[in-house]
Amino acid sequence: MLVLPAAALVASPSQAHAETAAKHRMVIYTEGGRSADVRKHFEAALPDNVDVVDSEDFRKALLKQGQKQPLGLTVSLPSKRQAILKRVGKAVAELDAEIALIGYVSKSRTGGQQVLVLVVERDKDEPTIDQTVKLDKSATQADIDTALYELASAWKPSEEAAVSGEVKATPEGGDEKKSDDAAGEGDGEAWERPKNVYGHEIFGINVSFDVAGRFFSYNDGITPNLRDYDVFGAPGISARVEVFPFAPLGIVVLRDIGLTGEVRAALGLSSETSDGTEVSTQWLRFGGGLRYRIPLGPKEKPFVLGIRGSFIQDGFTLDATGNLATESPSVKYNFLRAGLDGRFPIGPIAITAFGGYLGSIDSGDVHARFRDSSIGGIDVGGGLTVPIVYGLEARLQAEYVRWFYAFAPVPGDEFVAGGALDENIHIEIGPQYVF
Repeated sequence: MLVLPAAALVASPSQAHAETAAKHRMVIYTEGGRSADVRKHFEAALPDNVDVVDSEDFRKALLKQGQKQPLGLTVSLPSKRQAILKRVGKAVAELDAEIALIGYVSKSRTGGQQVLVLVVERDKDEPTIDQTVKLDKSATQADIDTALYELASAWKPSEEAAVSGEVKATPEGGDEKKSDDAAGEGDGEAWERPKNVYGHEIFGINVSFDVAGRFFSYNDGITPNLRDYDVFGAPGISARVEVFPFAPLGIVVLRDIGLTGEVRAALGLSSETSDGTEVSTQWLRFGGGLRYRIPLGPKEKPFVLGIRGSFIQDGFTLDATGNLATESPSVKYNFLRAGLDGRFPIGPIAITAFGGYLGSIDSGDVHARFRDSSIGGIDVGGGLTVPIVYGLEARLQAEYVRWFYAFAPVPGDEFVAGGALDENIHIEIGPQYVF
């Protein structure tokens, strides 16, 4: 790796003043698939007298300067990145910091990954350090140490600084020896929760517009008093919330246990029979439970798996009278749901998927009117999320719910059928946010 000459680091007046202070205030910001690992390498390469600005404060400062999206691929293109780096320099100045140390992880043309290392001073729009380091497990730390050697040497407390000031490259084929304290830096470090990151949030909420359908039918129906039902395009709203009360504490296992709640309701739904008789109709679902999440991969953008257990009531009730009241397929499912879910980032977007088994406790009128009824249910679904701004996304999701009945009637029963199938479809679109 190339070692920059000392003249490459030009201190601004505020930096010159900070040289005499106990701490050097700076920003460390990383993006990409191994950004959490790169951040640890950066921190290990710097002296102990560095005061790192909170990443969320830096994001807010960038947003104030007009940088609404992550830095992205543009920051690696010298011909196009000046506007972005100018915003970075202004954000650094607003935070009263000296520099921003940027790491952008991308694919290498020769295979594997690489990190672009940029150092941007306050109020500047050109990098002081601009180097690319190959992300190799055996050489990454040594190469990053070399790339940041001038910066680290200039910021060491005076009693630790080298007397000659001569820049010494890392010995070929190995790392420079570190003190016991430096060698242990990053090991067993205190938990620092990234803000606005799915998989590490304290709470999350989404509110959506829902387009729903229900399709109910009997199997092997014999008696004439069996009424099927179908509707599609019923408008409604839905809302869900998750709270992870122990997330700020960083306690393993506890930080990933969450409380969940949900509600979904159809709006203005009405039904009618084939002869035109109108029937008032309500469709309401609500419930809550527990979720345990398992974030995997990079801390800043993890894959997230979830295990859920919930108690839910989902009722589709038709307010009929007379014979119609005993024949209409009104249901009120009270059930326990056990399921899995996953969120899989792909570039800036994320794919979601889920599925669960529905164990009915009480199912309502249809189940009650048949002899020896049994019932089971499943749900599956998934969707797509697109980022808007930190922690806020647009979400599109589809869900399919299937309840299946089996009956054992005997001759003479009022209602005779072999079974029934109750299918629900929901398509939701709306915003969601995590903190």
